[in-house]
Amino acid sequence: MDQTSQGSPFGVALSSEPAAEIAVDLLVLPVREGHDPGLGLGDAVERARFTGGDGEELLLPRGPGDLFAAGAVLLVGVGAGGDEHTVRRAIGRVVPRLADFPTVAVAFPHAHAVVEGVRLGGYRFDGYRSAPPRSALRELVVLAAEDEREGVTRAGIVADAVVFARDLVNTPAGDLVPADLAERARAMAETHGLTARVLDAEDLAEGGFGGVLGVGAGSANPPCLIEVSYPGDGHSGVVGLAGKGITFDSGGLAIKNLRAMSTMKSDMAGGATVLAVARAAAMLGLPTGVTAVVPAAENMVGGAATRPGDVLTHRDGRTTEVTDPDCEGRLVLADALAYLAESSPDVLIDVATLTYAVMYALGEDVTGVIGGDRRLVGELLDAGARAGEPMWELPLWEPYGERLRSEVADARNEGGPYADATVAALFLRPFTAGLPWAHLDVAATAYRGSATDLGPAGATGVMVRTLVGYLESRTSY
Repeated sequence: MDQTSQGSPFGVALSSEPAAEIAVDLLVLPVREGHDPGLGLGDAVERARFTGGDGEELLLPRGPGDLFAAGAVLLVGVGAGGDEHTVRRAIGRVVPRLADFPTVAVAFPHAHAVVEGVRLGGYRFDGYRSAPPRSALRELVVLAAEDEREGVTRAGIVADAVVFARDLVNTPAGDLVPADLAERARAMAETHGLTARVLDAEDLAEGGFGGVLGVGAGSANPPCLIEVSYPGDGHSGVVGLAGKGITFDSGGLAIKNLRAMSTMKSDMAGGATVLAVARAAAMLGLPTGVTAVVPAAENMVGGAATRPGDVLTHRDGRTTEVTDPDCEGRLVLADALAYLAESSPDVLIDVATLTYAVMYALGEDVTGVIGGDRRLVGELLDAGARAGEPMWELPLWEPYGERLRSEVADARNEGGPYADATVAALFLRPFTAGLPWAHLDVAATAYRGSATDLGPAGATGVMVRTLVGYLESRTSY
Protein backbone atom coordinates (compact mmCIF):
# COMPACT_ATOMS: atom_id res chain seq x y z
CA MET A 1 0.00 0.00 0.00
CA ASP A 2 1.21 3.54 -0.75
CA GLN A 3 2.43 5.02 2.51
CA THR A 4 3.21 8.54 1.31
CA SER A 5 1.87 11.56 3.17
CA GLN A 6 0.02 14.54 1.83
CA GLY A 7 2.50 17.00 3.36
CA SER A 8 2.98 19.17 0.26
CA PRO A 9 0.63 18.19 -2.60
CA PHE A 10 0.97 21.58 -4.31
CA GLY A 11 3.69 23.87 -5.58
CA VAL A 12 5.01 26.82 -3.57
CA ALA A 13 6.35 29.85 -5.42
CA LEU A 14 7.80 33.20 -4.36
CA SER A 15 6.62 36.52 -5.82
CA SER A 16 7.30 40.20 -5.11
CA GLU A 17 4.06 41.27 -6.80
CA PRO A 18 1.94 43.66 -4.67
CA ALA A 19 -0.84 41.92 -2.75
CA ALA A 20 -3.54 44.13 -4.32
CA GLU A 21 -2.49 43.21 -7.85
CA ILE A 22 -1.98 39.46 -7.74
CA ALA A 23 -4.73 37.64 -9.61
CA VAL A 24 -5.31 34.43 -7.64
CA ASP A 25 -8.42 32.72 -6.38
CA LEU A 26 -7.65 33.62 -2.75
CA LEU A 27 -5.45 36.20 -1.07
CA VAL A 28 -4.56 35.57 2.60
CA LEU A 29 -3.78 38.65 4.70
CA PRO A 30 -2.75 39.04 8.36
CA VAL A 31 -4.62 41.52 10.55
CA ARG A 32 -3.27 42.71 13.88
CA GLU A 33 -5.82 43.29 16.59
CA GLY A 34 -7.44 46.70 16.26
CA HIS A 35 -5.73 47.50 12.93
CA ASP A 36 -7.23 48.24 9.52
CA PRO A 37 -6.35 45.45 7.04
CA GLY A 38 -6.01 47.90 4.15
CA LEU A 39 -7.23 47.33 0.58
CA GLY A 40 -10.33 49.33 1.43
CA LEU A 41 -11.67 46.53 3.67
CA GLY A 42 -12.08 48.59 6.81
CA ASP A 43 -15.87 49.01 6.52
CA ALA A 44 -16.44 45.31 5.76
CA VAL A 45 -14.33 44.32 8.73
CA GLU A 46 -16.23 46.66 11.02
CA ARG A 47 -19.60 45.36 9.82
CA ALA A 48 -18.48 41.77 10.46
CA ARG A 49 -17.17 42.74 13.91
CA PHE A 50 -13.82 41.23 13.00
CA THR A 51 -11.21 42.53 15.43
CA GLY A 52 -8.03 40.75 14.31
CA GLY A 53 -7.83 38.74 17.51
CA ASP A 54 -5.65 35.65 17.51
CA GLY A 55 -7.57 32.81 15.83
CA GLU A 56 -10.20 34.98 14.12
CA GLU A 57 -10.82 34.48 10.39
CA LEU A 58 -13.00 36.35 7.90
CA LEU A 59 -13.55 35.36 4.25
CA LEU A 60 -14.60 38.21 1.92
CA PRO A 61 -15.41 37.53 -1.75
CA ARG A 62 -14.41 40.31 -4.15
CA GLY A 63 -17.24 42.70 -4.90
CA PRO A 64 -17.70 45.59 -7.36
CA GLY A 65 -15.17 48.34 -6.72
CA ASP A 66 -12.94 46.32 -4.39
CA LEU A 67 -9.27 47.29 -4.46
CA PHE A 68 -7.77 43.86 -4.98
CA ALA A 69 -7.51 41.48 -7.95
CA ALA A 70 -7.96 38.20 -6.08
CA GLY A 71 -11.28 36.38 -6.22
CA ALA A 72 -11.55 36.53 -2.43
CA VAL A 73 -9.61 37.64 0.63
CA LEU A 74 -9.14 35.61 3.81
CA LEU A 75 -8.31 37.84 6.76
CA VAL A 76 -6.47 36.05 9.54
CA GLY A 77 -6.24 37.57 13.00
CA VAL A 78 -2.80 37.45 14.63
CA GLY A 79 -3.66 39.32 17.82
CA ALA A 80 -1.00 41.68 19.06
CA GLY A 81 1.72 39.48 17.63
CA GLY A 82 3.25 39.13 14.22
CA ASP A 83 6.55 37.42 15.00
CA GLU A 84 7.57 34.32 13.08
CA HIS A 85 6.09 31.92 15.65
CA THR A 86 2.70 33.65 15.41
CA VAL A 87 2.89 33.57 11.61
CA ARG A 88 3.82 29.87 11.50
CA ARG A 89 0.91 28.90 13.73
CA ALA A 90 -1.60 31.20 12.03
CA ILE A 91 -0.78 29.88 8.57
CA GLY A 92 -0.74 26.29 9.78
CA ARG A 93 -4.18 26.77 11.29
CA VAL A 94 -5.81 28.13 8.10
CA VAL A 95 -4.15 25.81 5.57
CA PRO A 96 -7.12 23.38 5.56
CA ARG A 97 -9.36 26.30 4.47
CA LEU A 98 -7.23 26.82 1.37
CA ALA A 99 -8.17 23.44 -0.13
CA ASP A 100 -11.18 24.89 -1.98
CA PHE A 101 -9.10 27.40 -3.97
CA PRO A 102 -6.87 26.35 -6.91
CA THR A 103 -4.47 29.28 -6.53
CA VAL A 104 -3.65 31.09 -3.29
CA ALA A 105 -1.33 33.96 -2.39
CA VAL A 106 -0.16 34.62 1.19
CA ALA A 107 0.95 38.13 2.12
CA PHE A 108 2.30 37.51 5.61
CA PRO A 109 5.68 38.67 6.95
CA HIS A 110 8.41 36.11 7.70
CA ALA A 111 8.17 34.18 4.43
CA HIS A 112 10.17 31.25 5.81
CA ALA A 113 7.64 30.82 8.62
CA VAL A 114 4.82 30.94 6.06
CA VAL A 115 6.39 28.02 4.17
CA GLU A 116 6.84 26.03 7.38
CA GLY A 117 3.24 26.73 8.39
CA VAL A 118 1.96 25.65 4.98
CA ARG A 119 4.00 22.43 4.87
CA LEU A 120 3.34 21.40 8.47
CA GLY A 121 -0.22 22.63 8.89
CA GLY A 122 -1.17 21.06 5.56
CA TYR A 123 0.36 17.68 6.40
CA ARG A 124 -1.92 14.67 6.15
CA PHE A 125 -1.06 10.97 6.35
CA ASP A 126 -3.61 9.54 3.95
CA GLY A 127 -1.77 6.67 2.27
CA TYR A 128 -3.90 4.06 4.01
CA ARG A 129 -7.27 5.60 3.08
CA SER A 130 -9.16 4.01 0.19
CA ALA A 131 -10.38 7.47 -0.88
CA PRO A 132 -8.10 10.24 0.44
CA PRO A 133 -9.65 13.72 0.62
CA ARG A 134 -8.93 15.78 -2.49
CA SER A 135 -7.73 19.35 -2.52
CA ALA A 136 -8.31 21.87 -5.31
CA LEU A 137 -5.13 23.75 -4.36
CA ARG A 138 -2.52 23.57 -7.13
CA GLU A 139 -0.25 26.52 -6.39
CA LEU A 140 0.52 28.67 -3.38
CA VAL A 141 2.39 31.94 -3.87
CA VAL A 142 4.29 33.49 -0.97
CA LEU A 143 4.50 37.27 -1.43
CA ALA A 144 7.97 38.31 -0.27
CA ALA A 145 11.05 40.20 -1.31
CA GLU A 146 13.63 38.41 -3.44
CA ASP A 147 16.18 38.54 -0.60
CA GLU A 148 13.97 36.11 1.34
CA ARG A 149 14.34 33.37 -1.27
CA GLU A 150 17.22 31.66 0.49
CA GLY A 151 15.26 31.52 3.75
CA VAL A 152 12.21 30.18 1.92
CA THR A 153 14.28 27.44 0.29
CA ARG A 154 15.80 26.49 3.63
CA ALA A 155 12.37 26.41 5.28
CA GLY A 156 11.04 24.07 2.61
CA ILE A 157 13.96 21.65 3.06
CA VAL A 158 13.61 21.56 6.83
CA ALA A 159 9.82 21.26 6.75
CA ASP A 160 10.07 18.38 4.29
CA ALA A 161 12.49 16.68 6.70
CA VAL A 162 9.84 17.02 9.40
CA VAL A 163 7.34 15.43 7.01
CA PHE A 164 9.80 12.57 6.42
CA ALA A 165 9.99 11.96 10.18
CA ARG A 166 6.22 12.18 10.58
CA ASP A 167 5.66 9.66 7.82
CA LEU A 168 7.98 7.14 9.48
CA VAL A 169 6.33 7.54 12.87
CA ASN A 170 2.78 7.40 11.50
CA THR A 171 3.40 4.20 9.54
CA PRO A 172 1.71 1.22 11.26
CA ALA A 173 4.21 -0.92 13.15
CA GLY A 174 3.34 -4.01 11.10
CA ASP A 175 4.61 -2.19 8.01
CA LEU A 176 7.71 -0.76 9.71
CA VAL A 177 9.56 -3.53 11.51
CA PRO A 178 13.31 -2.91 12.09
CA ALA A 179 14.28 -4.19 8.62
CA ASP A 180 11.71 -1.89 7.00
CA LEU A 181 13.03 1.11 8.92
CA ALA A 182 16.53 0.21 7.78
CA GLU A 183 15.39 0.00 4.16
CA ARG A 184 13.66 3.38 4.38
CA ALA A 185 16.86 4.85 5.84
CA ARG A 186 18.96 3.32 3.08
CA ALA A 187 16.66 4.69 0.39
CA MET A 188 16.72 8.16 1.92
CA ALA A 189 20.51 8.08 2.19
CA GLU A 190 20.90 7.04 -1.45
CA THR A 191 18.56 9.79 -2.62
CA HIS A 192 20.32 12.53 -0.69
CA GLY A 193 23.95 11.48 -0.98
CA LEU A 194 24.50 10.15 2.53
CA THR A 195 26.36 7.01 3.59
CA ALA A 196 24.24 4.25 5.14
CA ARG A 197 25.33 1.16 7.03
CA VAL A 198 23.09 -1.46 8.64
CA LEU A 199 24.27 -4.01 11.21
CA ASP A 200 22.02 -7.08 11.26
CA ALA A 201 21.48 -9.41 14.21
CA GLU A 202 24.63 -11.43 13.41
CA ASP A 203 26.69 -8.24 13.22
CA LEU A 204 25.18 -7.07 16.52
CA ALA A 205 26.19 -10.30 18.22
CA GLU A 206 29.74 -10.06 16.89
CA GLY A 207 29.93 -6.39 17.89
CA GLY A 208 28.71 -6.82 21.45
CA PHE A 209 25.43 -4.90 21.13
CA GLY A 210 23.76 -6.81 23.97
CA GLY A 211 21.21 -4.12 24.73
CA VAL A 212 19.74 -4.09 21.23
CA LEU A 213 19.80 -7.88 21.00
CA GLY A 214 18.24 -8.30 24.43
CA VAL A 215 15.36 -5.95 23.69
CA GLY A 216 14.69 -7.53 20.31
CA ALA A 217 15.00 -11.14 21.49
CA GLY A 218 11.26 -11.73 21.90
CA SER A 219 10.28 -10.64 18.39
CA ALA A 220 10.03 -12.65 15.19
CA ASN A 221 11.48 -9.57 13.46
CA PRO A 222 15.19 -9.36 14.26
CA PRO A 223 16.77 -6.12 15.46
CA CYS A 224 19.36 -4.08 13.63
CA LEU A 225 21.44 -0.95 14.03
CA ILE A 226 21.16 1.77 11.37
CA GLU A 227 23.96 4.29 10.79
CA VAL A 228 23.56 7.22 8.38
CA SER A 229 26.43 9.66 7.95
CA TYR A 230 26.85 13.11 6.44
CA PRO A 231 30.52 14.23 6.39
CA GLY A 232 30.09 18.02 6.42
CA ASP A 233 33.00 20.09 5.19
CA GLY A 234 35.61 18.04 7.03
CA HIS A 235 36.70 21.02 9.15
CA SER A 236 33.68 21.95 11.29
CA GLY A 237 33.41 18.84 13.42
CA VAL A 238 30.82 16.09 13.72
CA VAL A 239 27.72 15.78 15.89
CA GLY A 240 26.74 12.26 16.92
CA LEU A 241 22.98 11.68 17.11
CA ALA A 242 21.43 8.59 18.68
CA GLY A 243 17.71 8.02 18.17
CA LYS A 244 15.65 5.37 19.95
CA GLY A 245 14.25 3.04 17.30
CA ILE A 246 11.77 0.78 19.05
CA THR A 247 9.42 0.14 16.13
CA PHE A 248 6.83 -1.30 18.48
CA ASP A 249 6.83 -1.58 22.26
CA SER A 250 4.51 -4.11 23.82
CA GLY A 251 6.41 -3.75 27.09
CA GLY A 252 7.97 -7.17 26.62
CA LEU A 253 7.33 -9.48 29.58
CA ALA A 254 6.26 -6.36 31.51
CA ILE A 255 3.43 -6.08 28.99
CA LYS A 256 1.57 -2.80 28.65
CA ASN A 257 -2.20 -2.46 28.76
CA LEU A 258 -4.09 -1.87 25.52
CA ARG A 259 -4.40 1.88 25.98
CA ALA A 260 -0.68 2.33 26.59
CA MET A 261 0.22 0.00 23.72
CA SER A 262 -2.08 1.62 21.16
CA THR A 263 0.35 4.42 20.23
CA MET A 264 3.56 2.42 20.50
CA LYS A 265 4.26 2.56 16.78
CA SER A 266 5.58 6.00 17.77
CA ASP A 267 8.31 4.58 20.01
CA MET A 268 10.80 4.99 17.17
CA ALA A 269 10.20 8.75 16.91
CA GLY A 270 13.70 9.51 18.18
CA GLY A 271 15.18 7.40 15.41
CA ALA A 272 12.98 9.09 12.81
CA THR A 273 14.13 12.46 14.14
CA VAL A 274 17.85 11.83 13.82
CA LEU A 275 17.46 10.37 10.32
CA ALA A 276 15.47 13.44 9.29
CA VAL A 277 18.14 15.75 10.71
CA ALA A 278 20.86 13.99 8.72
CA ARG A 279 18.69 14.33 5.62
CA ALA A 280 18.22 18.06 6.13
CA ALA A 281 21.91 18.62 6.90
CA ALA A 282 22.88 17.02 3.60
CA MET A 283 20.29 18.93 1.57
CA LEU A 284 21.34 22.23 3.17
CA GLY A 285 25.04 21.46 2.77
CA LEU A 286 25.79 22.34 6.38
CA PRO A 287 29.46 22.54 7.39
CA THR A 288 28.99 20.38 10.50
CA GLY A 289 28.96 16.65 9.89
CA VAL A 290 26.30 14.35 11.32
CA THR A 291 26.44 10.69 12.27
CA ALA A 292 22.94 9.39 13.06
CA VAL A 293 22.64 5.99 14.73
CA VAL A 294 19.31 4.22 15.27
CA PRO A 295 19.20 1.01 17.34
CA ALA A 296 16.05 -0.60 15.93
CA ALA A 297 14.12 -3.40 17.65
CA GLU A 298 10.65 -4.59 18.54
CA ASN A 299 10.07 -5.11 22.28
CA MET A 300 7.70 -8.08 22.15
CA VAL A 301 6.42 -10.94 24.26
CA GLY A 302 7.84 -14.33 23.29
CA GLY A 303 9.56 -17.43 24.53
CA ALA A 304 12.97 -15.87 23.93
CA ALA A 305 12.12 -12.47 25.44
CA THR A 306 14.48 -10.99 28.00
CA ARG A 307 13.35 -11.83 31.52
CA PRO A 308 13.42 -9.67 34.63
CA GLY A 309 16.75 -10.47 36.27
CA ASP A 310 18.61 -11.20 33.04
CA VAL A 311 21.94 -9.41 32.57
CA LEU A 312 22.90 -7.82 29.24
CA THR A 313 26.41 -6.82 28.15
CA HIS A 314 26.62 -3.59 26.17
CA ARG A 315 28.89 -2.47 23.36
CA ASP A 316 31.45 -0.94 25.76
CA GLY A 317 31.50 -3.95 28.09
CA ARG A 318 29.27 -2.48 30.80
CA THR A 319 26.57 -4.80 32.11
CA THR A 320 22.94 -4.11 32.98
CA GLU A 321 20.53 -6.11 35.11
CA VAL A 322 17.11 -5.89 33.47
CA THR A 323 14.73 -5.25 36.34
CA ASP A 324 11.98 -3.87 34.07
CA PRO A 325 11.68 -5.13 30.45
CA ASP A 326 9.49 -2.09 29.68
CA CYS A 327 12.44 0.24 30.33
CA GLU A 328 13.91 -0.94 27.06
CA GLY A 329 14.71 2.35 25.34
CA ARG A 330 17.67 3.10 27.57
CA LEU A 331 19.06 -0.40 26.89
CA VAL A 332 19.27 0.14 23.13
CA LEU A 333 20.41 3.77 23.48
CA ALA A 334 23.27 2.64 25.73
CA ASP A 335 24.67 0.55 22.87
CA ALA A 336 24.13 3.35 20.35
CA LEU A 337 25.85 5.99 22.51
CA ALA A 338 28.80 3.70 23.26
CA TYR A 339 29.16 2.96 19.55
CA LEU A 340 29.01 6.63 18.59
CA ALA A 341 31.49 7.58 21.30
CA GLU A 342 34.13 5.31 19.74
CA SER A 343 34.52 7.76 16.83
CA SER A 344 34.89 10.74 19.21
CA PRO A 345 32.36 13.20 17.75
CA ASP A 346 32.41 16.73 19.10
CA VAL A 347 29.15 16.18 20.97
CA LEU A 348 26.59 13.45 21.54
CA ILE A 349 22.84 14.05 21.53
CA ASP A 350 20.24 11.36 21.98
CA VAL A 351 16.54 11.71 21.19
CA ALA A 352 14.01 9.28 22.64
CA THR A 353 10.41 8.71 23.63
CA LEU A 354 11.85 7.50 26.90
CA THR A 355 9.82 8.08 30.07
CA TYR A 356 6.31 8.62 31.34
CA ALA A 357 7.89 10.87 33.96
CA VAL A 358 8.63 13.63 31.46
CA MET A 359 5.04 13.43 30.22
CA TYR A 360 3.69 14.03 33.71
CA ALA A 361 6.23 16.78 34.40
CA LEU A 362 6.09 18.82 31.19
CA GLY A 363 3.01 17.73 29.22
CA GLU A 364 2.64 17.52 25.47
CA ASP A 365 4.01 20.97 24.55
CA VAL A 366 7.47 20.97 26.17
CA THR A 367 10.40 18.63 25.49
CA GLY A 368 12.66 17.72 28.38
CA VAL A 369 16.42 18.18 28.05
CA ILE A 370 19.01 16.81 30.44
CA GLY A 371 22.78 16.98 30.16
CA GLY A 372 26.02 17.54 31.96
CA ASP A 373 27.51 20.06 29.52
CA ARG A 374 26.18 23.54 30.24
CA ARG A 375 27.22 24.98 26.90
CA LEU A 376 25.55 22.24 24.87
CA VAL A 377 22.33 22.34 26.88
CA GLY A 378 22.20 26.13 26.53
CA GLU A 379 22.71 25.97 22.78
CA LEU A 380 19.91 23.42 22.43
CA LEU A 381 17.55 25.50 24.55
CA ASP A 382 18.31 28.53 22.38
CA ALA A 383 17.76 26.52 19.19
CA GLY A 384 14.41 25.29 20.50
CA ALA A 385 13.32 28.84 21.31
CA ARG A 386 14.22 29.99 17.80
CA ALA A 387 12.31 27.10 16.24
CA GLY A 388 9.24 27.58 18.40
CA GLU A 389 9.72 24.13 19.94
CA PRO A 390 9.85 24.84 23.69
CA MET A 391 12.19 22.84 25.88
CA TRP A 392 12.81 22.74 29.62
CA GLU A 393 15.91 21.55 31.41
CA LEU A 394 15.50 18.85 34.03
CA PRO A 395 18.25 18.18 36.58
CA LEU A 396 20.95 15.57 36.25
CA TRP A 397 20.76 15.03 40.01
CA GLU A 398 23.74 12.90 40.99
CA PRO A 399 22.38 11.32 44.22
CA TYR A 400 19.62 9.60 42.24
CA GLY A 401 22.28 7.51 40.55
CA GLU A 402 22.28 5.29 43.65
CA ARG A 403 18.86 4.04 42.57
CA LEU A 404 20.52 2.23 39.67
CA ARG A 405 22.79 0.16 41.89
CA SER A 406 22.63 -3.57 41.12
CA GLU A 407 23.85 -6.49 43.21
CA VAL A 408 24.80 -8.53 40.14
CA ALA A 409 25.75 -6.06 37.34
CA ASP A 410 27.23 -2.61 36.77
CA ALA A 411 23.72 -1.10 36.90
CA ARG A 412 20.04 -1.94 36.78
CA ASN A 413 17.82 -0.44 34.10
CA GLU A 414 15.28 1.26 36.35
CA GLY A 415 15.38 3.05 39.66
CA GLY A 416 11.83 3.17 40.94
CA PRO A 417 8.83 5.36 40.13
CA TYR A 418 10.18 8.78 41.07
CA ALA A 419 12.20 11.18 38.86
CA ASP A 420 12.53 8.53 36.18
CA ALA A 421 13.46 11.05 33.47
CA THR A 422 16.52 12.01 35.50
CA VAL A 423 17.30 8.42 36.49
CA ALA A 424 17.12 7.31 32.85
CA ALA A 425 19.57 10.04 31.88
CA LEU A 426 21.91 8.98 34.69
CA PHE A 427 21.77 5.44 33.33
CA LEU A 428 22.81 6.66 29.87
CA ARG A 429 25.61 8.99 30.90
CA PRO A 430 28.35 6.36 31.49
CA PHE A 431 28.02 5.27 27.86
CA THR A 432 29.00 8.72 26.54
CA ALA A 433 32.74 8.34 27.31
CA GLY A 434 32.84 11.77 28.94
CA LEU A 435 31.97 13.60 25.72
CA PRO A 436 29.69 16.66 25.81
CA TRP A 437 26.23 15.08 25.83
CA ALA A 438 22.57 15.98 26.02
CA HIS A 439 19.46 13.82 26.23
CA LEU A 440 16.14 14.93 24.73
CA ASP A 441 13.07 13.14 26.09
CA VAL A 442 10.23 13.54 23.57
CA ALA A 443 7.86 11.01 25.12
CA ALA A 444 4.92 13.43 25.15
CA THR A 445 5.85 15.84 22.34
CA ALA A 446 6.59 13.40 19.50
CA TYR A 447 3.06 12.04 19.13
CA ARG A 448 -0.17 13.88 19.91
CA GLY A 449 -3.66 12.61 20.44
CA SER A 450 -5.26 15.74 18.98
CA ALA A 451 -4.53 18.24 16.23
CA THR A 452 -2.51 21.42 16.70
CA ASP A 453 -2.06 24.48 14.51
CA LEU A 454 0.92 22.75 12.89
CA GLY A 455 -0.60 19.40 12.08
CA PRO A 456 -3.19 16.71 12.69
CA ALA A 457 -3.21 14.19 15.51
CA GLY A 458 -0.32 11.76 15.32
CA ALA A 459 3.38 12.32 14.73
CA THR A 460 4.72 15.86 15.16
CA GLY A 461 8.33 15.59 13.96
CA VAL A 462 9.33 17.60 17.01
CA MET A 463 13.02 18.46 17.45
CA VAL A 464 13.88 18.15 13.75
CA ARG A 465 13.73 21.92 13.27
CA THR A 466 15.45 22.51 16.62
CA LEU A 467 18.36 20.19 15.88
CA VAL A 468 18.85 21.56 12.37
CA GLY A 469 18.90 25.05 13.85
CA TYR A 470 21.46 23.89 16.41
CA LEU A 471 23.68 22.47 13.67
CA GLU A 472 23.47 25.74 11.74
CA SER A 473 24.43 27.89 14.72
CA ARG A 474 26.81 25.70 16.72
CA THR A 475 30.33 26.82 17.45
CA SER A 476 33.36 24.54 17.53
CA TYR A 477 34.12 22.58 20.66
